[in-house]
Amino acid sequence: MTPDTFTAPVAAQRRDRRRAWSAAPGQYLVWLLVAVLAIAPLAPLIYTSFLSKPYYLPGGVFSVDAYRQLFTDPAFRTAALNTVIFAATATTAAVILGAAFAVLVTRTDLPGRRLIGPALMAPLVIPPLGLIVGWESLYGPSGYLTQLWHKNLHLPVWNLTSLPGMAAIGAVVTLPIAYLTCKSVLEGADGTLEDAVRASGGGTGRVLATVTIPMLRTALLDSGMLIFTLSLEVLGIPLFLGRPANIQFIASYLYDTWSNSMVPDPPIVSAGAMLLLVVASAILLLRSRLLRNANRYTAGTRATPPARPISLGRWRRPITTGAGGFIALTSVIPLLGLALMSSVTALTTLVAPWHLFTADNWRQIWSDPSLHRAITDSLVVASVGSVATVALVALATVIAERSGFRLRRTLPALLVYPRATPGIVFGVGFFWLFLIVDWPGAMLRNSLWGELIALCVRNMTLSYIILAPALSRLSPELAKAAASVGAGWWTTTRRITLPLLRPALISAVVLMFVTLVSDYDPVVFLTKPGTELMGTSMLQTWSKGLPGPVAALALVQVLLVALALTVGLGWTLRKKDRRHA
Repeated sequence: MTPDTFTAPVAAQRRDRRRAWSAAPGQYLVWLLVAVLAIAPLAPLIYTSFLSKPYYLPGGVFSVDAYRQLFTDPAFRTAALNTVIFAATATTAAVILGAAFAVLVTRTDLPGRRLIGPALMAPLVIPPLGLIVGWESLYGPSGYLTQLWHKNLHLPVWNLTSLPGMAAIGAVVTLPIAYLTCKSVLEGADGTLEDAVRASGGGTGRVLATVTIPMLRTALLDSGMLIFTLSLEVLGIPLFLGRPANIQFIASYLYDTWSNSMVPDPPIVSAGAMLLLVVASAILLLRSRLLRNANRYTAGTRATPPARPISLGRWRRPITTGAGGFIALTSVIPLLGLALMSSVTALTTLVAPWHLFTADNWRQIWSDPSLHRAITDSLVVASVGSVATVALVALATVIAERSGFRLRRTLPALLVYPRATPGIVFGVGFFWLFLIVDWPGAMLRNSLWGELIALCVRNMTLSYIILAPALSRLSPELAKAAASVGAGWWTTTRRITLPLLRPALISAVVLMFVTLVSDYDPVVFLTKPGTELMGTSMLQTWSKGLPGPVAALALVQVLLVALALTVGLGWTLRKKDRRHA
């Protein structure tokens, strides 16, 4: 036995400690950046909600007057009740429809299910304001199809500006969440139990009631609580559809209070945002507790589909027709209505649309400096923000999953929490953060970069939910091999881990670009003349009674999203072709 026998393990341990020590400063820096971005906006929000006056006015003292004023305001109580009714109705409809479509696509012999499944994802990629404007132009009280239905058939018309009407579009927008959650569970479940019930003489109804639906309990609970939380923060629907009927939600109440108050940022808005934050956080905590024992609802360890899909019999074609009609009415036709509305002087049944064609709406968005700037600013925010966010989240994800960093277990929660927090809450929080922190707050609150930060922080969760599963599928053996020959953690991450994650990184960048082009909630309190984005410009232009330019801006959003998805899909297909070649 030679001395080297004893010294080699000691030397290896020393090298491991040196590599860990050299990696630690950078890992702490990434963790600190993520923590500050996720948590910092919430601290000033709490502080300012307990001031008797806005922060920048002298004489403010600690007070709960803002909360007292909020709870005693009948308008707020009505808005809160409307929000709960809307959220409950939209959630119920979205979960039921999403689960039904998931069962039809994954467990039945439904014709055309390979096309129906992807088509159900349309509301996820169509900018939300564009979908709302499309619905309003066709199904609103003076909408084109509403008037045709009433004029030609003389039948009672639906009321899109009522709570049930707004809940219908809320359910359409959030249905893909329930569909994807339930579909994921069904695809990963063991189908032999359904085969066993069928073999024992059970019919379709018994298979669904005793096996398929019980397997979805966790998915229904998970998606339902998530959709309910997202429905609490809805802003575009009440602003576009609720105003004509004087129906307020909490988000629109806070927005109007901020916009119309003589004091531009009253403490009551901070108090209302805090209430939304508390409610959303409570729902998340309840969700995590209820889903702790989710594994007891799983049915097997192997993803084995049933030997024979459930037969729909004579209902196959009617259900296919109904599913196709649902997709057409909720996504395809509103997009066509949006395009038509952007190209006419007025959309009315009194005059044929081809007699009202005009390019004025499109000319206005290019000639009006604020509208034209909104398009270019949105492109800058989406391009720079998507790359920067994915780069930061990629490093944070690798640290959380593939390092010995002592605080790594806190990173997933920090990355997920912003998306679970209402966007309007982040908007108010960032406004106060930029105002209280003089540098670099003074620079950020008066520039486009402050809005970019707010949007990126709010949506960085989306990058994480793409990168984390992709990283978990990568074998750690290559990283271990690199470490065995002396490569440090950063070298391994840069040269091995991140290059292997390239497909997921591209997907995350595309998703972030699409989201940043469309999102607007976190910046409604940060926008100033000269820093408008497309979403906020659409809100302001709609309030002026100019639906044509709004439809044109919404269609620009749709085209940008379609272009980004086409580029991302084309890159993916080229990579697959190269691998097969």
